[in-house]
Amino acid sequence: MENKKANCIVEVSVDSATGRRAVGIMNMRQALELPEMLSLTYTHPDPVKAAAGIVVNRQELAGFLACR
Repeated sequence: MENKKANCIVEVSVDSATGRRAVGIMNMRQALELPEMLSLTYTHPDPVKAAAGIVVNRQELAGFLACR
């Protein structure tokens, strides 16, 4: 059975000295398949929290996917 959470959409961004720049919009599974980079951040999987600008790191995103 496929994990429905893996299909939740997040925006992936890279943080740099000039600010945050969007890399792309993808599902959580695709986002976690990207190479590990400390500068990557991900919008919160909850759409309400994402709209509020809350971002998470790779470990937090993986934790959301692992729940249930």
